[in-house]
Amino acid sequence: MEAEVQHRSRRKSRKKNKIRTNNFTNIGNILIKGRFVIGLLLLILIVSLNLNGSSINEWNKILSEDSNEKTSDIIFGKSRGARSDEWMVQTPFYLSQAEADYPLNNDNYGLSGQNMVIAYNSPVKDITAIGKPFNWGFFFLGRDRGLSFYWGFKLIALFLLSFELLMILTKRKKGLSALGSFMITFAPAVQWWFMQHVGDLVFFTIAIMVAVYYFFAPWTKRWLKLLMVLLGSICAIGFVLVIFPAHQVIFAYMLIFWLVAVILQFKKELRDPIFIAISVALFITIVGGVLLYFYSTSKEALEATLNTTYPGHRVSTGGNLDFFQLFMFLTNWKLPFKTINFGNQVEAARFYNLFFVAIFLLPIFYRKKRFRRENYLGTSLVVTALFILFWISVGLPKGLAELTLLSYVPVNRALLTFSFVSMLITFWFISVILDSRQLNIYLRSLTVLLLVLLSFATIYPSYINWYLSIPEMIISVLVFGLVTWLILSKNMKVLAPILIAVTVASGFFVNPIVKGTDTIYESKLAKAILKIKQEDPNALWLSEGSIYNFVPALGVHTLNSVRFYPDMEMWDIVDSKGKNEKIYNRYAHVSAYLTAEKTSYKLTNRDSLTVNINYKTVKKLNVKYIVSRRLLEQYEPFGFAKFEKMYGGSSKKSWKVYRVVFNEEEPAAPETPPVSNTIPEINMNENQYNYYSY
Repeated sequence: MEAEVQHRSRRKSRKKNKIRTNNFTNIGNILIKGRFVIGLLLLILIVSLNLNGSSINEWNKILSEDSNEKTSDIIFGKSRGARSDEWMVQTPFYLSQAEADYPLNNDNYGLSGQNMVIAYNSPVKDITAIGKPFNWGFFFLGRDRGLSFYWGFKLIALFLLSFELLMILTKRKKGLSALGSFMITFAPAVQWWFMQHVGDLVFFTIAIMVAVYYFFAPWTKRWLKLLMVLLGSICAIGFVLVIFPAHQVIFAYMLIFWLVAVILQFKKELRDPIFIAISVALFITIVGGVLLYFYSTSKEALEATLNTTYPGHRVSTGGNLDFFQLFMFLTNWKLPFKTINFGNQVEAARFYNLFFVAIFLLPIFYRKKRFRRENYLGTSLVVTALFILFWISVGLPKGLAELTLLSYVPVNRALLTFSFVSMLITFWFISVILDSRQLNIYLRSLTVLLLVLLSFATIYPSYINWYLSIPEMIISVLVFGLVTWLILSKNMKVLAPILIAVTVASGFFVNPIVKGTDTIYESKLAKAILKIKQEDPNALWLSEGSIYNFVPALGVHTLNSVRFYPDMEMWDIVDSKGKNEKIYNRYAHVSAYLTAEKTSYKLTNRDSLTVNINYKTVKKLNVKYIVSRRLLEQYEPFGFAKFEKMYGGSSKKSWKVYRVVFNEEEPAAPETPPVSNTIPEINMNENQYNYYSY
């Protein structure tokens, strides 16, 4: 009797669990079916609330007592100084474009202006905007909500596109695809590089892979094939206009391998060759036409960028891999919470992956001819990963590297792309495991044991040991081993919550949630500058110290800023004989200072320089206003100019705005200037932030 009662109890429990599982499945199916509507509603919500993920609150640290009265515009998280290419460069570029009505060449940057398609794909009102869907919001929503649209659209569309790609790779496994798209979208490598080239290229690459697959799929209707041509055209244009070959070259190889795999997958089912030919011709016409227009309007800026000393002339031959870099993703979970001590968080961020597990076990499946025939797509990813692995570990002679364009790809850039490809391989491999018979316990145990030993033996003697404590390393490796065991055991119910938790910890806390751009526009300094600009709109400004890319963001004509290529019209005046071209012919954060001494130059980093410009040259450049923390009144005993303070106090921390009026006649230098008027020592590398290299 007691046994019968227990049996009934267990049966009821199983029935309840089954009902609960079915309820979750039904909810999941409803969410997946309505994903596009849900995505649209989320985008509307983000834009209407004026939210973005920029770290522009870092400007408060630079503005100091000149910041606005609010302590913060951050709703969640914290701003990231390490993401200076976002808050200090790209976001100010975008805001500057909004102030200037989105020109191709923004005249507010230097004497010759700056091409803004080259400059981080800033929003530009011309046909190249077709390839930059993130930027479309700026043209009809304005400055602040345009920035919200950028962040919201990119995040949501990346999730949706990743889901489509993983549905292809996993043979329509919805739950696994949703998990994978979540992990791609909030991967540390995407979040730390969200607004830069990595975020763009991951987005465009995934979109092109989806478009290629559905275009060639024999069951796809013609209207959908044409939609894929449009999607592929938009993203191919965007892919090219990223103009960052250090990542583009490897991603391009990945797309070529994918295209070949898709054609092999469907070669026996391809039909309607005339329609395919017309569609391909349409694709070439759209992409070729836009890129030809871009080249004709931006030829000089493009050539100037490619001919810079850095990064244009760097040449890589691959090889010299530090093996521990392949396990750098084990630090991902800690990056949002503690600054890394052997580089910076941005460079260290990777995609989670099980590449070595897949490579170890896939030969078991490749022995079957049917598996090889049905898995061209997964195989193309494995080929891509092995191709990258060869490049970063062995390398090529210089001539062959240049012929294959791999000379543009430094090993540290290829490593990040390798981790992305490996993440896609991981989810394809999980799908393979789920579709196959259970691996025996001995093989599973051996795989996990070897992985744990390999990963710990690799990271323990490496730089990672400087960042993760021994207990943290052990826990990281054991969780890695546990995830592998759960995958090989097909235990998705336990695996999914662990992967979601790890992704949330390592990806959700990277970028803040911020409302608007008041940090910049409501600051006391910005208001003072904008008031002067309104009264004297065409004046040229010089920005001393780390304020150099803040001033042009306000739509003010600024001599020095961040440059993707040198402003040769300016440098021909400052350095008329071109003796210092190797210093300024580069992508550079340009700090400038007025001085009574001879003009001098200092390269403070591969991507930053300081130039102390003699007052005679500053006069020749027709500079009218100077933003500085220094008391420029101390120059007046030298007799070359008068400095009228338009804004600012006497504190060393406060920024000041001066109108400078140069004397017509050459002054006679004072015999002994008063001590109080001697020129203070200038901190040549005032910016405290660690730039990650362009």
